[in-house]
Amino acid sequence: MRKYLLFDADGTLYDFAASEHIALQTVFSRYGITYCEETKRTYLEGNMYCWDQYEKGNMTQEFLKGHRFTLLFRALGLPDEGEAAGDLYVDTLAENGIMIDGAVEFLESLRGRPASIVTNGIAKTQHGRIDRSDTRRFFEHIFISQEMGVNKPDKAYFDYVLKVIGKTPEECVVIGDNEKSDIQGAINAGIDSVYISFRGVRSEKATWSVSSYDELKALLDTI
Repeated sequence: MRKYLLFDADGTLYDFAASEHIALQTVFSRYGITYCEETKRTYLEGNMYCWDQYEKGNMTQEFLKGHRFTLLFRALGLPDEGEAAGDLYVDTLAENGIMIDGAVEFLESLRGRPASIVTNGIAKTQHGRIDRSDTRRFFEHIFISQEMGVNKPDKAYFDYVLKVIGKTPEECVVIGDNEKSDIQGAINAGIDSVYISFRGVRSEKATWSVSSYDELKALLDTI
């Protein structure tokens, strides 16, 4: 039996950091904010807080979209333009489908192996980036938490995925770079997992850990 592949998107296949860099530069320029390490760090702290609250079920994604910028404006003592800034950020992200180096070649090497995307990202952003990168062709389904009404690591998220693809937990493997959402979500649903870190970090929670697409391909050829 070859396991059905459930890929996280950002940090696993898609270069979110590169797309985020472009989007933040656009937003900061629009609102007259100097783009430097300090202001970027201020935004990222608020963004991390918001996504943590979202994954815990304490914040909706629609609220998150603008609130992370509201936190930035507050920290900088600027008028709150969070909602408009959030819309601009999402629109700009959607226009930038940048892949991690080697990701497309890796996906090409898996052609014929059934796979889907499982992501907590904002729907407009994710669909735009997937289409811009011409990678929709590699996946049977694109599962986005905003469209499903439930997010990783909730077991209900993966229960829904399994129902749609018609597979049991034993027939699948989750591949992702985030222990809190991807690996813990797989554990909650009883699915094997692969933690991928291009910095060579290992996960004690995942079934397997890899540090490159070559390692990942070699592993997937065995399961």
